Amino acid sequence: MTTRTMRNRITIAGAVLGVATATPAEAAGQCVDYQYSIGGDGGCVANIQTLLNAFKTGGPQLEVDGQFGEQTRTAVMALQSTFGVEPDGVVGPDTWAQMCTPHMGPGPITWYPYDAARASGCNI
Repeated sequence: MTTRTMRNRITIAGAVLGVATATPAEAAGQCVDYQYSIGGDGGCVANIQTLLNAFKTGGPQLEVDGQFGEQTRTAVMALQSTFGVEPDGVVGPDTWAQMCTPHMGPGPITWYPYDAARASGCNI
């Protein structure tokens, strides 16, 4: 049985049973729909690092390598402390809310990485 045939059968079975089924693209979600912490990796972590670098003042910038290591965790905790979020080193909904906001306005902020924010699913 092909993947397409199986997907169609699952969709039909879900419709018959009244169960909502999501396509793979819908099921994947966006970066902002997930939490990230030590050990995470990939494009969303690279976006987090880019956003953290934009907010970071003083000290070395993070290497944007897509690996959520101790330096990224420390930078997350610094951002969380700055914006009154519990500093747990985990990028969850409250931390995403802060990173998805340039915190100055109106109009485009020259230092803010809009591309990384939009790629993460920030609504800006």
